[in-house]
Amino acid sequence: MTGLVLSCEHASWTLPPGIDLGVPPDVLRSQASWDHGAYEIATRLSDAVGVEVHAGAFSRMFVDLNRAADHAHVIPEVSYGAVVPGNAGLTAGDRAARLEGFHAPYWTAVKRDVLARMHGGGRVLHFSSHSFAPDLDPAQRTFEVGVLYDPGHAFEAELAERLLFQLRGAGLDVRANQPYDGVGAAICTTFREELGERYAGIQFETSHAVTHRPGGCRRVADAIAGFFETL
Repeated sequence: MTGLVLSCEHASWTLPPGIDLGVPPDVLRSQASWDHGAYEIATRLSDAVGVEVHAGAFSRMFVDLNRAADHAHVIPEVSYGAVVPGNAGLTAGDRAARLEGFHAPYWTAVKRDVLARMHGGGRVLHFSSHSFAPDLDPAQRTFEVGVLYDPGHAFEAELAERLLFQLRGAGLDVRANQPYDGVGAAICTTFREELGERYAGIQFETSHAVTHRPGGCRRVADAIAGFFETL
């Protein structure tokens, strides 16, 4: 039996009350700020399997919850090419307050959930829902979904390969470790390094070509839910 943890780090483009990062509204609603459709997929999965979703409440421009607290771009001055004026020149105290107030509670909650499912020798799949913009690399980003994982992690690779098989069977155009590297900076990567062989962290990437399509998020979630039933 494998436990399941769901998360969506870039679920929202909003900012905390009273915060103005100097970013135009259209940019704040773009890929530079959040992952369109990722939260809808995660909540549909939550409804299907009865597992809570850990969701980021604010834009990645405020704090990027898919980066470790010591990562250079956890509070980005530039995000996907978009300048974030409100993050320039932050004092060490301002930076620490933002990380302690928003980043640390999120990572603590997700990790606590993961560890609870690993208690007593159990294994866990941490499924992190994201999305990507195909227009950032239209020649390569022609597929619908990507499954990001570490091929050198036996348990994780086994689950990822089963998920890839399930998604292809559902008629989805899927790629392994695209459009990003499965061992790049991410919450799953950090937890994988810390928690070892009984932890599997899969970062799931859905194309905006799918998330903006009527019924697209439902189609993807239904295919993933079928895989979760086999855990």
